[in-house]
Amino acid sequence: MSSTYMPVPAPVHVPASSVDAEAVTGFDIGGTWLRFRSGGRTVRRPAPSLLNHPGLSVDALTDRLLGELTGPEVGSGRVVVSLGAAMDDLTSRVHGSGPLWGAGRPGLDLVAELARRRPDIRWHVYNDVTCAVTDLAAGRGAALPGAPRVAYVTVSSGIALKTADLGARTITVDPDGFQGEIGHLPASVPAGLGPAALARLLDLPCECGGRGHVAALSAGPALPRVAGALGLDPFDGARLADRVADGDPGATLLLDVVTHPLAQAIRWLSAVDPAIALVGIGGGVAEGLGAAYQRAVERHLDREADYTSGAGRRTSPTVLAPGEIDPIRGAALLAEGFLTVVKP
Repeated sequence: MSSTYMPVPAPVHVPASSVDAEAVTGFDIGGTWLRFRSGGRTVRRPAPSLLNHPGLSVDALTDRLLGELTGPEVGSGRVVVSLGAAMDDLTSRVHGSGPLWGAGRPGLDLVAELARRRPDIRWHVYNDVTCAVTDLAAGRGAALPGAPRVAYVTVSSGIALKTADLGARTITVDPDGFQGEIGHLPASVPAGLGPAALARLLDLPCECGGRGHVAALSAGPALPRVAGALGLDPFDGARLADRVADGDPGATLLLDVVTHPLAQAIRWLSAVDPAIALVGIGGGVAEGLGAAYQRAVERHLDREADYTSGAGRRTSPTVLAPGEIDPIRGAALLAEGFLTVVKP
């Protein structure tokens, strides 16, 4: 690990208001889009990902990623990075990402490589969902009474979840840096679809190379494949929200199927961690569908409620407004010690 790597510092209870998002220099890199912010200006361009460049090798994609991060537009000083990949926030070791590299495993010490290319920069690189839950904790979480636990779920080109403890000011991960990689768990589907549809849905491919995962049914790239498995071709994602609002049966069925795995994940989360006071759902898919997505998730939670739900759902999820969560701002908050990533 390079000596220029700046690990997450000890918690110093930095107020969220101390971070001016527009003053931050940083990147937010997802499977579809890359955002770069500097000098109060944010630009968006296609990410150097397998989704956007399906013919490129892992090495070529990694080289493009490093080139984007260390290009001449990036000035010296401190740069924060929110990366849409499973990684160890404490060591900068990148494990992989279906949208960025598919089934490839880059095995990359990202901060060390960035420091080798640009030693004039102090690099702070974190998993994007770590950044997002930090921003959620500093925003909506800070308005909650007491010192609750909050969770953030992203539904975009990939699926992941992370929880943060506002009392301890920590995000706990396992020895490899993992927490909440629910996108690559086996998916569930609504009852009553019939054995043929069930078999087709649970055999859908995931970007990581597996099949039948949560991301294979619920992530953005999965929606056309789910529509095909349900016999709903042709699929027009741009009109999905309008069709759901119009009560179109096919669109309603599609939304019901793709939200089911997420509702089940929230149900399990609530059952095993009753201290969770807020579950925020973000990402392009959920934010784009907004209230329709929220209602679909709540229907699943209501439909399958039993005595363990008590007087109602223990945790009611909230689909966040577009732009409400800023991963670059979250990365800056982490760099300043608002939350700390810890291992058992």
